[in-house]
Amino acid sequence: MDALLSICLGLGLALAAGLVIGVVLPPIMPTWGVVAGAAPLGVIACAAALSARDEPVWPAILIGVLGAGVAAIVARDVAGGAARRESEARDFETQLEQPSATLTALIVLAAAAIALLSLLLPPISLVALGALSYLYLVRRRREDRKHEGLRVLR
Repeated sequence: MDALLSICLGLGLALAAGLVIGVVLPPIMPTWGVVAGAAPLGVIACAAALSARDEPVWPAILIGVLGAGVAAIVARDVAGGAARRESEARDFETQLEQPSATLTALIVLAAAAIALLSLLLPPISLVALGALSYLYLVRRRREDRKHEGLRVLR
């Protein structure tokens, strides 16, 4: 049971690192670049949590990459969508727009809350991972439906 709590703590820290990296990197960066940027920090955060509790460190590779990757992709997607909507409202160029400072601060605050809650109650990181995964799937499904009428029927 102690190993599971350590893994949950590492997952929470990896999610927090991924959220911060995902919102800081520019929205024009491809998805693999966001995962490659967040994965090392997720692995380091997870390994630090596991080694502090005298647990084996090898699960940190898988958990850190998974947690930080999912969180970074979702954070970049949400921040990029908000920046696009904001720039469209102002009639500016949409590709190179960074998210607003308020949105960046909110996502960083959410990352800090996940990290703190996972320190106090480690299984909460499983809930956060589920919520981020659900948000990713809902956004993908909505984007697929958005362009459904534009497909050519043969």
